[in-house]
This record gives sequence, C-alpha cells and structure tokens, in this order.
Amino acid sequence: MDNQNKKQSANVTLAESKLHRLSHAICGADIGIWEFTPHTQECYFSPKLKKLIGLPIDHPLTLNELRERTSPTYQHHFNIFHSDNLTLGTQCNFDFKIKVSETERWFELRSEVFLNENNLCTITGSLTDRTQEKEALTALKFAIEARDNALDAGNIGNWQAELNNQNEWVWSWDIRANKMFALQPEDIGNIDRWAQQLHPDDKELAISAIQHSLTTGELYGEQYRTVLPDGEIIYIHARAKIGRDDQNRICRIDGVCVNQTPFFNIQAELQEANDQAEARVKTRTLELQQAKERAEQANQTKSSFLSMMSHELRTPMNAILGSLDLLSLSKQTPESRDLIETATTSAKNLIFILNDILDINKIEAGKMQLEQRDFSITEVIDNVVQIYYPLANGKKIKLDVTEDPTIPKYLEGDAVKVRQIIFNLLGNALKFTSTTTEKQGEVQLKINIVEHNSIIYKIAFSIVDNGIGIEKDTQKKLFTPFIQAQRSTTREYGGTGLGLAICGNLAQLMGGEIVLTSCPNEGSTFKVELPFWRSKQHTDKPIYQLEGTKIALLNLDETHNTQELIIQHLESEGACTKVLESEKQLSSAREYDTLLVLVSSHQHFAQLKNIQHELSNSVHLLVATCRNEISTLRQILSQTAILPLHPMTRLQLINSIHKSTDNELCLDLDELDELDELDELDDLDLDQLSINEEIIQPLSNKSGILVVEDNPLNQKLILKQLSTLGYSCDLAHDGLDGIEHWKNADYKLVLTDCHMPNLDGYDMTRKIRELEKESGEKATPIVAVTGAAMTGDAEHCISTGMNDFVSKPLILKDLKEVVEKWYLND
Repeated sequence: MDNQNKKQSANVTLAESKLHRLSHAICGADIGIWEFTPHTQECYFSPKLKKLIGLPIDHPLTLNELRERTSPTYQHHFNIFHSDNLTLGTQCNFDFKIKVSETERWFELRSEVFLNENNLCTITGSLTDRTQEKEALTALKFAIEARDNALDAGNIGNWQAELNNQNEWVWSWDIRANKMFALQPEDIGNIDRWAQQLHPDDKELAISAIQHSLTTGELYGEQYRTVLPDGEIIYIHARAKIGRDDQNRICRIDGVCVNQTPFFNIQAELQEANDQAEARVKTRTLELQQAKERAEQANQTKSSFLSMMSHELRTPMNAILGSLDLLSLSKQTPESRDLIETATTSAKNLIFILNDILDINKIEAGKMQLEQRDFSITEVIDNVVQIYYPLANGKKIKLDVTEDPTIPKYLEGDAVKVRQIIFNLLGNALKFTSTTTEKQGEVQLKINIVEHNSIIYKIAFSIVDNGIGIEKDTQKKLFTPFIQAQRSTTREYGGTGLGLAICGNLAQLMGGEIVLTSCPNEGSTFKVELPFWRSKQHTDKPIYQLEGTKIALLNLDETHNTQELIIQHLESEGACTKVLESEKQLSSAREYDTLLVLVSSHQHFAQLKNIQHELSNSVHLLVATCRNEISTLRQILSQTAILPLHPMTRLQLINSIHKSTDNELCLDLDELDELDELDELDDLDLDQLSINEEIIQPLSNKSGILVVEDNPLNQKLILKQLSTLGYSCDLAHDGLDGIEHWKNADYKLVLTDCHMPNLDGYDMTRKIRELEKESGEKATPIVAVTGAAMTGDAEHCISTGMNDFVSKPLILKDLKEVVEKWYLND
C-alpha cells in the first residue's frame, strides 16, 4: 500500500513538474492564458495576458472589462461567451485591437469549451500579440495592390514559369497578359497556345531567346510580333529574370510583357510624316536655292547698275571738279577764289551724296571698310557748315556752332565717314526745322571731348534742333534703311530714309554709337560719340597756326559768350590776345598785328568807319558781324576783311586772321546771289585759262602718254590737266582706237576709262597684254581712270592686267601723283 502511495505521489510530483515547465514555455512564447465559466462568471487571466494588454499583473481583470478595452469595432465578438448555445468542444477564434500605451495593437483570441471538475461548461483559451503579422500582411497587401494597379495602368502583363519535380517547366500568366494575346481563359499556362500566335518571322527567334535564358540564366529581353485571332498584328516587348534555388540551380523565370503597338503606330506615322517633311524640305530647299540664285543675280544686277550709275554720274562731275581745280590754279581775285572754293565744295558734296547711295549697298554686303589716317575735325566741321549755311539762311533758321578749343588739330580716323555722319544728321535737323511767326527755328552743332587718354580721344558731336520731333514708337526704327518717322514726313520733306541707316551703321563700324533724344513738336538731339586714335605723326610738338600773332579784340555789342569762345580759339592756336575795354584804348592796338572788332548791330557800323580812320592802316582790321549784316557792312567798309558770325567755325576764324594779315578780303556766301557761272561750265574754254605760275610749276614737256576716253568734255579736261603738268599726249576715243594707237607707237603710260562703247577699258587691257606676251615686249603701264566706285572695282581693274586705279572726279593733284608713279622715264 505504501509503495502504491509512493508511486502516486511520484506521479503527482512529475505531473506538477511538467505543468510548471509547460507554463514557463507558454509564458516564454508570449502567450497569455485565460479561463471563464459562464455559469459562475468566474474569470482567470494569466499575468502574461495582463502584461500583453498593458495591465499590472495584480489588476482584477474581468471579461467585460477586456471587452470594454477592445476597439468598438470588434467588441461584438465577445457576445458569444454569454450565449446559451455554448456546447462542449465549441471553438471561438477572432482578432481584435486594443490600445496599449497609446498605440493600437492587434491580438488573436482562441478558445474552446470543456467541462471542469464541477461538471460545468468552462471556456479556456489563449491570447497572442499579432501586431507584427498584421502589419506585414497589410504591407504585403498594399504592395500587391500597388503592383496590380501599376500593371493595370501600364497594361503590363505578368508571366512566370517554375520547374516541377519532374524537371518540367510549368507556365502561367495573369489575365492582363491573356487579354493582350486575345487568348481564352482556359489558355492560361498553355505555352503551346501562346507559341501558335507568334508571327512566323519572329517565332523561332522569340522561343530560342527564352530557351537561352532558361539554360544560361541570362536576362531575357525580346521584341516580337504576334498575330491575334482577328488577324491584327501587335508588337510585344517582353523582359524576364531567372530565379535560382538554394543550390544555385535555375528553378524559375518571372517576367512582364508590354503591348507596344501604339508606340510603333506613332513611330510609323512619324516616319511617314518625316518622309513627307523631307520631301517638302527638298522641294523648299530647291525653291530657296533658286530664290537665292535669283537674289544673287538681282544683287549682281543691282551692283552692276550702281557701278554704271556711279560712272555715268561721276563722268560729268569729273569735268566740273577738274575745271574748278584748274581755275583755282589761275590768278583770281579773292571774290572769285571764294566763288571757286564754294562751287568746288558743293561739287564734292554731290560726290558724297552719290557715295551715300553706294555706301548702303556696301554696308548691307558687309564690305564697308574704314581708313585710318590723320585728319582735322575742325576742317570737317567747317566743310559741312559751309554747305548747309545757305539752306539755314534760306529757311531763316538760326544755325550755331560750338567747338571745343582743346580738340587736337589732328586725330587718326576716317574723315570721310565722320563727315558723312555729321552731314546727314545736320541736314536732317535743318530739313525738319522751320521758322514760323510763333517760333524761331534753331539748330546747334556742338563738338566736345567726352574723355581722352594718351592713346584715344572720344569726341561727341551733338546736333540739337527745335523742329518737329519724333514719336517714341518710331525712334527705334529710324536707323533702318528706307524708314522715316511717318509716311507724311516723306511726302512733305522728301528723302529716301537712307541717311540715318548709314549713320547708325557707320557709327557702330567705328566703335561708337548714336543716341537719340526727341519729343514731338519740341525737337530732337542726335548725339554721336566716336573714338579716335591720337595722331602718331603729330605727337612731338603741338601745331599752333597763330603762334607769335598778336591780336587785340574790341567788343562793341556782341555777347560775352561769343567773345570768350573766340579768345579761347585764338589762344589755343598760340595767339597773344588783349581785350580793349573801349575805343579809347585803340592807340594800344597799334602794337598788335590785327584788331578784331565784334559788332552785331548795324547801329554801330558808323563807329567802324571812325576806327578804320584812326588806325590809318597801322594795324590789320578784321570785323566780325552777323551774316545778315555783311552786305550792309560791305557798303561801308568795302576793303575790310569780314568774319561772319552765327555760325562761325574755328577754321573760319583762323583763316580770317590769316587773310586779314595777308590783306585779302573774306567774301562770305551770303554775298553771292547767284551761281549761274557754274551752269556754263560745259562751255568753259580751258585753253584760255591762265595758270598761276606761283602755284604750280609745269614740268618740261614730256610725251608718250596715251589717253583713252570717250567723253568729249573729259577728253578736253584731261588733256588740259596733262598739259598743265608738262605732258603731251595722244587721244583715243574707245578701246579699239586705243589698241590701234598702241600698235603704232611706243607709249610710256596709258590712261584709260573703263566704260566705253565698242570696246571697254578692261577688254582693251586684256588684248594689249596678250599682244605684249606674243611679241615679248615690255609691259606698258596702264592706269584706269574711271567713275566706277563700287567695292571690288579696283580689284577687277588689277585682275584684267591694269597696274593702278584712280577714281573720278580726278583733280590735278591726284593725276600728278599717278602719272609720276607710272610714267616710264628713259
């Protein structure tokens, strides 16, 4: 009996030991234990369960409290534990959420009904934390949904294959891929059915590419066509990656397929559009090439026309300037000499106007070139003012000139281009300004130094007027060729609109700019700033034209500003000046070379007679007065030098001082009523000219020059010019006549026009060069004397075999230089 009790006791101890170990195992697995007897409402919750839901182990937890702690969404699951339908073996399992430490966590509750020792139904179960599993499942579900959405959005099919235990590949694909190939639902996984729809030209390549990847493990990527049951051909792009098992053996392949038919259709449409575009481009290119050739031909025609026009216009101008040049060498009175100088200046400006027309063509062709040589800004200003004063006077416009006395006498730049800009801008100012009963028209030309250093001077030329002004909207386009402010402007004032376009381009070409400030009905200001190099030839010593000259100045009624400007100009040229306060100091004027009297009103002219009488030729008298008073003053002082004011240029002032000391009269253009003598220039008998021997000494008579010229007036002129230089010559009337003369004589120089009837100068030169080459004779110098002035004309002359080129109008100095350069002395 004792042994039996001992055995039972041992069994109980063993059972308790196993139960204790089981309890520890359950607790270590984070499993909470609970028990509930509905009949007695008794509850038991293990310490682990309480800890899992965030309660102290000594908390008296009940099933109702557990239900209340559960999220309301899941509380209804607990109702089953109060049901009368609970029977032995009934299981109840569900998930719910409880907030633990402000964080909701998922729990799984599992239970089963059994009979306890009192034969009562008791529910025993477990509670485990399922938060991590739930979150993982949620993330997985989200990833799967995201993948499916992406595949749906891109219409991307998914396919795969796995190797089974029989070493056979089992294929499968999703519904998207099945629809893509227009297969039936039962065709999913039937690889043979998929292969049947492959395009015959792509089938072998597509299947072999898959077999290659399954064999080698390389990535699969293939593009192939498939034929749908309705005959439609679609383009498929498929890619896949090989999977391996834990022994690195190929065991699966996962891939996608994309229907790229829309892309290929667009590509085909684009290719068709591109082909059509290329065809249109070829057609358009051909049209543009033809248009370009027509434009080039038209441009060549225009250039040829301008060249011919230049020749035709320069031919009579050559006679005018040449004749005036010869006249200037003859003995003339001061009045006649002023007349000749005025006519010469006007004729030269006609040449400049012609050059304006040619310049726009050069600018547009990008062939305009600058000449860098020393020139005098003072001379340029004086030249322009001489031309435009008669226009200003005729329109009763007040024209004033203000020159900075510190501007050097010589700067290095392109004098022709500078003069062209000032000429155009000043001409426009006078054109668009007028004097009315309400307003005095005024135009001012101001020249000053903006800045300078040891290398460069920047000079500003400002042309200010109170004319019609320019609208803001039209100011920007004024520098475009053939553009004027308004169409009515062209009708009222005339003009081609080339002037400002040329000015703007020339200013930019010289590194400067033109700034326009204007207001309608108030006037305009054109400010031109141009850089010039310091003169390299006149850097050693300043040039003073009045050095050592003593000048006394008496101001009767002229403005103080005019007086100060004159003094500044005189002193800047090295003159010694003294201002006399009144006529009482005239006695001291005898110590000076010249007395300069400033008078603006004819009311003081009587005083001038007294002044002249008092001086009694002991000092040279120079009277400066307004231009409109000169004729009246001339009647009172017929033999006195006169300096015109308003405008007065620096050069006029200096020259007037020189002429007064040389006892020459200063005749202003205002005294010239008519220039009818110029109209008779064609009838001028050049043979009767008496050349001033002091001006030019003819060389001893030399022969051997052939002149080839078709224009009778130019023939007469050049013969007289050569005769004046001491040369005798033969005359040919065209190229054919020139060749005959050349054959019959041994000439030392040939001067030829280029444009002539029968045979022009170019072809005559070529023929002479051919004859010289055949006979082995020494080449005769041939110089072109032509009115052509287009870019490339000089090069064309040289290319035909000529030795040099000189442009008409040809003045004596230029002719002398070219003859002395090429005349072959024995």
